[in-house]
Amino acid sequence: MLEIWFSVGYILLLAIAVFAFILWRAESIAVAIIALVVGVPLWFWWEYARPTWTTGTISGTEVRRTDPDAQGNTRDVQYIYMRNLADSGVELENDDSWWWLKRNSERVFNDAKTATDRKTEVTILWNRWRSQIFSWHPNVIASGPAGAWPFWSWRVLLFYSLSFVLWIGYFSGFSWLGRRFGRT
Repeated sequence: MLEIWFSVGYILLLAIAVFAFILWRAESIAVAIIALVVGVPLWFWWEYARPTWTTGTISGTEVRRTDPDAQGNTRDVQYIYMRNLADSGVELENDDSWWWLKRNSERVFNDAKTATDRKTEVTILWNRWRSQIFSWHPNVIASGPAGAWPFWSWRVLLFYSLSFVLWIGYFSGFSWLGRRFGRT
């Protein structure tokens, strides 16, 4: 259970907090507060959008129709149920995503149905959070053979490359502000 606390996201959040503390100790209190006010929401967005992966067997698929909205519109939502290697259940949605340039949800759903029938292990790449309260489910981005290294996806490479630039810009920008507006 400890491995969840060694996630890249939690290490990055700890780095934001330590960075703000260092700025505060260097008597750049206003810059430290602004760094926290900018960094924590940025981290939440990054953690929500960050792709992650799970390897296991797909135990089932289902299509559910949503309740009508205010205009009476409904939509079909595809769900993929999975048992990961720790034998824990994972429930995932399969939606097209403009953010991930994903327009192949039908192919992904077909691959999931095939993996269910064949009882084969797969690696699923997904993003978003799971929330019981809000009925949020992670969204499947792609699937591949079991043990496939997730960096085969150009989307993942692009995301982490841009993330590197984003976080280097964040830390170097606030370091420069701390030196410029510090009282020392």
